Amino acid sequence: MGLIGRQEGRTRAGLFIFGGVMQYVVLSRQGNKSYKLEECVDTPYDAGSMGGELFASQEVVEDNLKTLKKHVGRKWADNVYAGIQSKDVLLRTVELPQMDFADLKESFRFEFDRFFPIPVDEAIYDVALLERPADDDVVQAAMSQCIAVAVRNATVENLMLGAGRIGLRLSGIEPSPVASLRCLMGPVAPSGFNIYALAGIVSSIIVAAYRDNGIVYRNTTQSFAADDPTGKNIENFTRDLQATIKFAATQMRGFATDKVYVGGYGLTHGTALKASLEETANIPVEMVNPWETWSISNQPKQVYGWEVAIGLALRPSGVK
Repeated sequence: MGLIGRQEGRTRAGLFIFGGVMQYVVLSRQGNKSYKLEECVDTPYDAGSMGGELFASQEVVEDNLKTLKKHVGRKWADNVYAGIQSKDVLLRTVELPQMDFADLKESFRFEFDRFFPIPVDEAIYDVALLERPADDDVVQAAMSQCIAVAVRNATVENLMLGAGRIGLRLSGIEPSPVASLRCLMGPVAPSGFNIYALAGIVSSIIVAAYRDNGIVYRNTTQSFAADDPTGKNIENFTRDLQATIKFAATQMRGFATDKVYVGGYGLTHGTALKASLEETANIPVEMVNPWETWSISNQPKQVYGWEVAIGLALRPSGVK
């Protein structure tokens, strides 16, 4: 699910700007089921007087991407997919009347203000259908369950125009929680209900999913940037994950988590984090190394913390 998408080419890259950081990951395909890491760069992002408003102006975006370009050892990749950090994106699970999907997307404009706190004329939005279990009663009802995403026009426009000024033509823009889910899920989505959790360095993302459908997207302020001698970060992250599981059960009948997949910088605390999650949730936990999951060779020394950028680089062409 994306906000903007175009055709793909030979090399593909993920550009993720979040907090005070820019990450740029370039992959090339090596056969049908493997990739090679061509470039992996991270540099500071200076929002200036705008503080947390990363894309407050085209000039801010342009200046920062000029700095990034100096650290990139080659021309921009053929296809660069950019991510919008989770705090700047609104994701909602919504129920809409069943109808032709094209008509449903068109009619959502008139339902928009029921779900989002910004005016529809100031937003870019998208809607995708959610797959449900065949025995779910709602399947038989005259309603469609969907996931809807919205972001302010200015955020996308400033990012695209600022990038365009330095010759970077973005092939797509996507919410970071969606890219994170793709990365942690891997090339083949597991069956059933699962939880995907990104233990981030700035904030964390937890997604409850059915097959490859994200049902609940939750952004938390929990950060693993600092050392955690008391285990407080792990404790808070575990509590957030439990709360997400309980809430997902209210959103989809029969939701029962088969497995928890965890990635992100927090895996530097891997053993303690895994033990806490398994003991508290009583659910199998798998720690995800995204480079191995996607068969990406030439992985960097620090394997964790690149999940969103990787997920963006692996965004299939034609995704809507």
